[in-house]
Amino acid sequence: MNSTISFNEAYTPQYHLEVFDGPLDLLLRLIARNKVDIMDIPIALILDQYMEYVSKLEQSDAEIAGDFIAMAAELMLIKSKMLLPGEAEGGASDPRAGLVQVLMDYKQAKEKAQKLNSLFQIYGGRMAKESEEIDVDITYVAPQEIDYLLAAFERIERRKKLYELSHTEESEKNLVKIATTRVTPIHEKVFSLLRYMIRNGNRAPFEDLILRNDTKSDIVATFIAILQLLRRGELKIVIDDPENPILEINYERDKRTTDA
Repeated sequence: MNSTISFNEAYTPQYHLEVFDGPLDLLLRLIARNKVDIMDIPIALILDQYMEYVSKLEQSDAEIAGDFIAMAAELMLIKSKMLLPGEAEGGASDPRAGLVQVLMDYKQAKEKAQKLNSLFQIYGGRMAKESEEIDVDITYVAPQEIDYLLAAFERIERRKKLYELSHTEESEKNLVKIATTRVTPIHEKVFSLLRYMIRNGNRAPFEDLILRNDTKSDIVATFIAILQLLRRGELKIVIDDPENPILEINYERDKRTTDA
């Protein structure tokens, strides 16, 4: 068996050609390289450079060269039409018009494809999660604005009725009354408030809860009881009127505790 390799076989010329997606891609590259207007293509110049590439392509891969050869024939036809008498370049009957339109469409599509590819590189590896319905928590109670109660309490204190309750001209009688009056514990005020609100439809204006007391100590005790009920979530504030907030029994809290 003869394993000798001839010089011609060992040193067959290898062509390293730029890779193009097709004839239109090659034409766009030649137009850009020569810095010519795509609307006014110098067919003769572009055709010569195009044929140079096609001749090298035929030697390396005859199958791929088929589409390029078809475009070469089209370019030659356009060149021949432009050489005919009466054919004015750039006119209404410009034989390059069809090629220009195809190149413009291809260029636009290529630019869009590059943009989509860049987006794919960013988002291609991500997985989208299907949306799901989120149930509304009807038991949620927003943070209670104690400032409304404090402001309302200060307004009530400034009223003449409370002033008369805490200051009388009969100082001696007033002193005796303070000394002999039983101080109501806070926990009793809590139960008293809840009973009163239940009798009145589970809600009551803040002002009514305060002014139903006879002494200033009872008023202060009532206010502290309200704050405790708010802190424990048994009452909630309904701001219908910032001047006189409504307090309401929060039965949803008991429902959450039972469910748990």
